[in-house]
Amino acid sequence: MRGWILLLFGSWFVLPAFGAEKEAEPGTAAAEASSAPPAVRAQPVPSVVETAKPALRGAMVRLSDFGADDIAYLSIPDSPPVAAVVLVPGMWGLDDRIKLCADRLARQGFVALAVDLFNGQVPPDARIAADLERSLRGESCFRVIRAGIRFVRESPRFRTDRVALMGWEVGAGFVLELLLVEKGIDAGVLFYGPLELDRGKLAKLRTPVCGIYGDRDPSIPKEELLRFTKIVEEEHKPFDLHVFPAGSSFADPRSPSFDPVSAEAAWNIAAHFLDRNLAEAGGPKKNGGWLDLFRMSEKK
Repeated sequence: MRGWILLLFGSWFVLPAFGAEKEAEPGTAAAEASSAPPAVRAQPVPSVVETAKPALRGAMVRLSDFGADDIAYLSIPDSPPVAAVVLVPGMWGLDDRIKLCADRLARQGFVALAVDLFNGQVPPDARIAADLERSLRGESCFRVIRAGIRFVRESPRFRTDRVALMGWEVGAGFVLELLLVEKGIDAGVLFYGPLELDRGKLAKLRTPVCGIYGDRDPSIPKEELLRFTKIVEEEHKPFDLHVFPAGSSFADPRSPSFDPVSAEAAWNIAAHFLDRNLAEAGGPKKNGGWLDLFRMSEKK
């Protein structure tokens, strides 16, 4: 369905599957989901929220052959990939959380490449993270993201036909800007980040997008979210909007607003969206021996 809006919680924010407070019994949420009106798409309550931190399965690579002298974290599936996802971190940079997200995507069957916008720096605290974020320059960030796209498309190890972008916070802002101008991107996932309220710019959107936001995020006023919703509906844009009863960066364990249940639910929504727009669009690329080729090249 193109341009549908999922409303979560309270007043206009009503998510049937999560319609109760977090302390509510699962049966209560399920009961509310079953009574949801047809216009609202309910999401299943996750039965398990990951708490243990698994070991990283990927490796660091350089993008110097593809237009940027920067590093990135590469995680690959155990079977021929169905597509690729380029991850763009937010204020905490290329930390272990983003790497673990790449690993989850690799287990889902995607080549996952998480780019680094901070030149190898991982901020130890919020003050330094904010300083690094303020130092970002759009032109430089776009060059890094485009190099990541070229890496998964042009590297002889992969050459994936279908590519999605996934971003968090400021990274989501860069992803949205690219989706409005870049051709050939097959899907985009935005975890919060700035909204584009220019109707003329949004009219150019052709790529399916999944946007995940919190209704208590002070950086995204509810009025802006309502206006954005109205524009994408009126312009019939392929934008799936999901609003959770949560605060800023609610999917990040370092955030004061971290909500593990909503975080896992949001991830499942994003994963299903990628499956629907990438994996189901065609079978795996048959690169014949691509995994062995990758491992041999990494040993050099």
